[in-house]
Amino acid sequence: MMAGPFKIGIEDDSGADLGFVLSCLALGMITMDELHRWIHHVMDQTPGGDVPAHLVALLAVKNRANVFRPNAAVMPRIPHDPFITDDRFDAMLGLQFFMRRDKPQVNDITQDEAEAALRRNPEVADRFFALFPFLTEAVG
Repeated sequence: MMAGPFKIGIEDDSGADLGFVLSCLALGMITMDELHRWIHHVMDQTPGGDVPAHLVALLAVKNRANVFRPNAAVMPRIPHDPFITDDRFDAMLGLQFFMRRDKPQVNDITQDEAEAALRRNPEVADRFFALFPFLTEAVG
């Protein structure tokens, strides 16, 4: 299922953008408030306001852990983004450090390794800022 330019399905494999966004949330790259800002951004960018109910239901979720619990009323299935390879995952950790200035959420990689992965995979930052244009001022 798509909403405007975003791939946000949950019933099939068409939810790559939502999968990436939720991965960003899980890694601490974005906060719950920023997830909610992204949903409003998607709603604003979707012609005719044709936004799937599961995305709107996520606005009511306040606790980050509850986003990842299967729930028939919100998301019975967490979408996957095939863009996220092992090296790009490490690059996401590098971006997480750059954005939040704290230790990557995964213990088996150093900050230097994560930042090197980000330099090797600049498309991760490109994808992040394409999905979260309202966060560019946070790093500017």
